[in-house]
Amino acid sequence: MLKNLSGSLLPAIAFLLIINGGCTKIDTTTLGSDLIPAVDNVHTFADTLGIIGTQGIFNDSTKIGRTDYHVLGSISNDPVFGKTSADLYLELKPSFFPYFFGNANDTINNSLAPGTGFDSVVLCLTYKSFYGDTTVAQNLKVYQIGNTTSDFIDSSYRLNYTPNGGLGNLIGSKNVIPSSVRGFTVFQGSVKDSVNNQIRIKLDNSFLQQLTSNRDTTTTGNGMYLNDSIFKSKIKGLAIIADPSQGNGLFYIGMDDATTRLEFHYKKKNNNKLDTTFSSFYFSTGISFKVSASAQATNFKRDRTGAEISSPSNDVLYIQSTPGTYANLTIPALNNFPNSIVHRAEISLEQIPTTNPIDAALTPPLYMYLDLIDSSSSSGVTYKPVYYDLSPNAYYNPDNSVSFFPSNGIDFSYFGGTRRVKADAAGKPQYFYTFNLSRYVQNLITKRGYSYSFRMYAPYNLHYHNFVYAFNNNLANGRVKIGNGNNANFKMSMRLVYSKL
Repeated sequence: MLKNLSGSLLPAIAFLLIINGGCTKIDTTTLGSDLIPAVDNVHTFADTLGIIGTQGIFNDSTKIGRTDYHVLGSISNDPVFGKTSADLYLELKPSFFPYFFGNANDTINNSLAPGTGFDSVVLCLTYKSFYGDTTVAQNLKVYQIGNTTSDFIDSSYRLNYTPNGGLGNLIGSKNVIPSSVRGFTVFQGSVKDSVNNQIRIKLDNSFLQQLTSNRDTTTTGNGMYLNDSIFKSKIKGLAIIADPSQGNGLFYIGMDDATTRLEFHYKKKNNNKLDTTFSSFYFSTGISFKVSASAQATNFKRDRTGAEISSPSNDVLYIQSTPGTYANLTIPALNNFPNSIVHRAEISLEQIPTTNPIDAALTPPLYMYLDLIDSSSSSGVTYKPVYYDLSPNAYYNPDNSVSFFPSNGIDFSYFGGTRRVKADAAGKPQYFYTFNLSRYVQNLITKRGYSYSFRMYAPYNLHYHNFVYAFNNNLANGRVKIGNGNNANFKMSMRLVYSKL
């Protein structure tokens, strides 16, 4: 029958609960729900708390694993955030050793079987997605990695990798229009083969000759296909370099996908039958003990020189996905907020719309994230997850080095941080984000705990207690210009709905 009680009884019920449980016994795991009573300024109130944001730029230490999507391309025309370029390094190799092209008893030698021989070699990169303007061509150049390189091995590298042996010969280049990559490519083999979502760059015949001139797999033949070690000593890998002056977006490449490969197209003869086919080298994951895992790395560069972000005003914040930027947020009014029942505590932030058409292509991050800045730690400034609100139905304790994060991950439907869109005053799309901190704020003002500042960013991974958690954003996918707490038109703030005690 409680649902039929009038509003006039609520203060009495609240008073009895306080007398019975004590003013510090409010259950922070059940309050702060989404069932928010109407604000009547008698029993339920709403305040807007100011937020002070300060801009920061990460000194990034992100590493990319072999199963992660790798970034390739260039953003050359972003007047707000500046330029971005990403180069890719990879090793493609035979799937077995001793290696031979084709099948047993195939002949690929024009002297022995007229009409046979190698025709071409093509670098193929599996396209998973794209961020940016799909109509602007990207210029990609392919080099051999310098043969004196000794530091390109099966490892995870930071995003500033370049081979210590430099780059070798330029062996191919192509202008790639991103919108065309999604289509099917059909090529003639023993059957009609086709593939889509693939960047294809034909490489020079000099490289083809290097890879096919000595296919002797005897121990005395000095050929590269006898075993994995010899092959790696002869072919260090490939570098795909994006022209930083051309393009306005980033490709995401699946390295361990079967369609990322070197394709060798050739004519062979078997049982007096002439056939056209192809063989491939792949990105090895190291499953076979005879074939080591392929090396992979990315060289990612941001250049903010001359861009708006390089001289920001204090009423604007710039969030650029990892490797990028962050903002520190403080909410001074929470420090002395009177003891109350918190129905909702929500941070909201809005994109500042622009008239630049590039914003339609270089969209905001899919997800934003908040964590706590712990400047009271004896080891210096550390970061930890927000208490209570990441996943309200799961136990976790940010101060515990084992169970510091919800085992079921973040409940974005409750915590927020997902990119949302509405119509602005001119009827155009405007992105915004909200974060639900109701349980955290309830605990803070009830128990008078330490009032942390927040760090807001668009992460690729989360790092706590020497653990790494994959987050929901692709690397470098998203940037957004938002209003600070003092912005006249797009003010970032916390809305607090509460009942007084």
